[in-house]
Amino acid sequence: MTLRPGEEGLKTDYVAKGQIRWVKQEKGKFRSGIAFENIIDWPFSISDLVKGLETELSQSFYFQHLLDSLDDGVLIFDSKLDIVDSNINQPFCLPRDPEKLKGRHFAEVCPLFKSSEGEGSFRELLEKALADREEVRVSAFPCDLPWLNDPDCHRYYNIWLLPLIGPEDTRGLVLRSRDVTALRQLKDREKVREVTYWQQYRHFIFGQLFDDLLEDIANPLSAITGRLDLMAQKMSSIETPLDKAQLKVWISDIELIQTITGQITEFVRAVARRRKKETIGVAVPFSLNSLIEDELRTLNFYSFFKKINKHVSLSPDLPPLQGYYSEWANAFLALCQVLMRQMSTLDNMEMSIQTFLEDEDLVLHISHNGKAMNLPLDRDPALNILRLLKKKYGVNVYVSGNSGYQTVTLKMATSKMQKPLGDFIS
Repeated sequence: MTLRPGEEGLKTDYVAKGQIRWVKQEKGKFRSGIAFENIIDWPFSISDLVKGLETELSQSFYFQHLLDSLDDGVLIFDSKLDIVDSNINQPFCLPRDPEKLKGRHFAEVCPLFKSSEGEGSFRELLEKALADREEVRVSAFPCDLPWLNDPDCHRYYNIWLLPLIGPEDTRGLVLRSRDVTALRQLKDREKVREVTYWQQYRHFIFGQLFDDLLEDIANPLSAITGRLDLMAQKMSSIETPLDKAQLKVWISDIELIQTITGQITEFVRAVARRRKKETIGVAVPFSLNSLIEDELRTLNFYSFFKKINKHVSLSPDLPPLQGYYSEWANAFLALCQVLMRQMSTLDNMEMSIQTFLEDEDLVLHISHNGKAMNLPLDRDPALNILRLLKKKYGVNVYVSGNSGYQTVTLKMATSKMQKPLGDFIS
């Protein structure tokens, strides 16, 4: 389609490529409407555009059909923000009838424009687009529109503001809006669900670990109970003073009980230390090396983990991590638990843990000699927490090798360690 400016405009023809968006039959002929493919800075005013369409289609009635065929709301202004045209899908002005809006000033028919002040307001967005002569895009702009007869009048719109550029000034402005309220509400609900999920998952890993450890202290507790019962029986049957041999037996029993209770005490203290760090509710700086050492001490209470030959090499003077301790600790625990599962059929189990700096990346290597893990790792339900590290902290996860020797590598750029990346659903 060729659009020609009015008589007083520039003496140049302009060609705009587009595609047919609607077709209407009239008196045996078919009339069609064009939607332009690319957003451009029109070098003529909107009145010239309307005149061009009138020249081509004989009536501006067809231009109105074009606007009304669009799913988005459209408002077209001149340089003084008087409404030149609009469609029935625009939500900001009352009345909604395009014919009744023509020639009216935006402030006169838009309550949202009249009531908005300050940075980021609706008024400020329009004034910025006109003054800067540059396109303005805003995602999920919040506004209250009680006249929409919706129980929830709080809405969200994606807004595009396109200045219509003349040779020397801004001739007008096109405001295009798209209702994204349902998408925003879905994202909000999804965010709440995901936060809840990660909280539950955090406690799941913590509980699963200590559930396994409790099984390991069940036998010592049974041993204490048995020894105490045996001592009680001996005490009830004493009729003569104890000789040295009998005293040695008694002392041996008491020492055994003392040893076992000492082990249980250490276990309880480990649980308390781990629980204290688990409940830290804010992002704090901490040492990756210290985290690994603390979690390995906790895992060493687990009898199966004690059987693994562990080779630990932690590079000193690493930059601190910033984030929620429990998320990083649970990711490390989850990896160790999965590796224990992969090595469960071996007589000789080997695990290597290394930390170091590589260029600008902080690197954690964990290697094992068990069965190869399925890829990608975060598809394994036991390793879902790796998704959290990827999204929230920008951690990259790599896997190399195969059954018999496989390495999991976690890399994070030191430039991203100052704080989490923000919301991890968008």
